[in-house]
Amino acid sequence: MRVLMVLDGLDFGGTETHALSLAKEMAARGIHIAVAARNGALASRFEAVGCPLYFIDFPTVINIDEQRKEQIIEQLEAVIKKENISIVHTHQTPSGILTALAANRCGVPVVFTAHGTYYPLSELETMLRLASAAIAVSPPVERHIRPMIAKRFLIPNGIDTNEFAPLGRQGRQALGIPDDALVIVYSSRLAWAKARICFMVLKACKDLKPLFPNLYVVVVGDGPRFSDAENLTRLIHQTCRATFIHLVGEQGDMAPYYSLADLVVGTGRVALEAMACGKPVLAAGNHGYFGLVEPNSYKDAWECYFGDHGSRQDCSRYILSQDMKHLLRSPLYLEQLGQAGREWVMRQFNIQTCVDQVLNVYESLLKGEAKQ
Repeated sequence: MRVLMVLDGLDFGGTETHALSLAKEMAARGIHIAVAARNGALASRFEAVGCPLYFIDFPTVINIDEQRKEQIIEQLEAVIKKENISIVHTHQTPSGILTALAANRCGVPVVFTAHGTYYPLSELETMLRLASAAIAVSPPVERHIRPMIAKRFLIPNGIDTNEFAPLGRQGRQALGIPDDALVIVYSSRLAWAKARICFMVLKACKDLKPLFPNLYVVVVGDGPRFSDAENLTRLIHQTCRATFIHLVGEQGDMAPYYSLADLVVGTGRVALEAMACGKPVLAAGNHGYFGLVEPNSYKDAWECYFGDHGSRQDCSRYILSQDMKHLLRSPLYLEQLGQAGREWVMRQFNIQTCVDQVLNVYESLLKGEAKQ
């Protein structure tokens, strides 16, 4: 089995890190994985796994002139033939559609993983029409694609629970954060809805600082609204007359940053990674606010993918500050939640189990037996 993994680009994000986790586990099993994408910060991580990289100048939209489209498709055909690819696995729409067109010409099956409900509908319909089978990463995504493709499978994002594991709090010193501080970590790309959630978290922590003088905040992520986050941080520091927010930008190794936290605010893959590191999670994402992820709400949290694909209510500064205040006053409960969360992720979202399921999809397509 020889797989071509295809992404729009190799920048940091949930989709890209998911593809990297798949590639690492598959390569460890002796499966050949080549990667086609625009160049980006994750390229070296794929190289370290042993993946041949093909940098393709994929467009950000599919509506490009026919000559450029044909050039890209021919490039991809050449990659498929050179690497003797037996299956193509795509994750995003412009790159996925163009690669599927090339794969169809070569007679190679195409798997598309839908990572959310945010794809432009016309592009999603085209992608699913060209795909041999689709994978959905959560129940709402599976329902979203259900009318568009018969061969579909629900397989969650897999987490490498060796990479994402409890590490202690040794990283605090590097940021000048005291050992006895209360630390909230927020991680996401600082764009669109997730940037707005970041700003709500910062404002909620401003409200909490007088109640918890030893409160610190670490924000991990970059994006078009990073400078807005810097401006808001300066304003909050002036108002509170204290420097307690650290904007650390994009980070390739997230586990040490989760390890700083008493509480992580996040969604989707961030929520799963943080829980694997033994950290409690307040879930807030693109769709809205889910709230505290605890054992009696695991099923519901997974159902809406921790606020990214569904939610309980709109997110607000007030609701964040109220929930944070309650939790920061319950350190023992936070510790118990962290332990329970890691056990759940190891049972339900282990990368090895997820790769088993993905390989079953590949094998059924190669045998011409893909079933719903």
